[in-house]
Amino acid sequence: MSPLCQRAGSSCGACCGLYNREDHHRPAVEALLASQTEELAGAPRTLEGFRAAAARLAGRDAAPLFPSVRLCPLLGYLDPARTRIGCLAHPLVTRGLDLRDCGAYDVRTCDSFLCPSHAWLSEEEAALVAAVCGPDWYLYGLTVTDVPFVRAALAGVAALAGVLPGLRHLDHAGFREALHRLFALKEELAPGSEGLYGAFRPGPDGEPVPRRIDYAALGRDRASAHDALLTCVGADPRSGNDLDALEEEVRRRLDACARALPRGA
Repeated sequence: MSPLCQRAGSSCGACCGLYNREDHHRPAVEALLASQTEELAGAPRTLEGFRAAAARLAGRDAAPLFPSVRLCPLLGYLDPARTRIGCLAHPLVTRGLDLRDCGAYDVRTCDSFLCPSHAWLSEEEAALVAAVCGPDWYLYGLTVTDVPFVRAALAGVAALAGVLPGLRHLDHAGFREALHRLFALKEELAPGSEGLYGAFRPGPDGEPVPRRIDYAALGRDRASAHDALLTCVGADPRSGNDLDALEEEVRRRLDACARALPRGA
């Protein structure tokens, strides 16, 4: 499988701490990347120049929500249209110079690291997420790093349509758009929601803690038919979301996908 962070039409910066901040919503993240890109564009292409620029940027950052994932100041936009993100210190970007030792990690770590999704996603699943999200790096990164969410979404569609969605179905624009709307639940949550991090939340020590929906506390005697998907988007009051409203929205988007899924494809 090709690296999930740099595929033909999609890119991700999750392992560089892109979403690992108190304010991790799109406008804040876009502003952060713009600031880092601008700062590094003016830095001398030397270890000393990049270290100084990286130190200035790191000094502006707040503490990460999950300490095990560092906030790397070398992440930025790779193209003027801001459709691709990546390491601005990588030799493919700097025309041969490797300046990654100036960031939160070092060259050896960056070269050897593959996110957990590499081990869990099949090539078809990864390609499907990339095809649906396209150059929208913000939604792609949220989705491709949350394997349980991806599989729960596809399984939810399959339960209604009788067939598991695959790459072949994306040739149909209506279904591709409906599936994009389903994936977009990841960024349409209540302000402050923990749903960006899948079925986990930051614990007291910063380590991920599995989350579950306490249905009994909400007056329900059984779990939702869409429990796996709802858990991945943080559908509980403590995560800032109304379970009933979010469950209904999940149902609407799943129904739309099932209706749009081409039969016999």
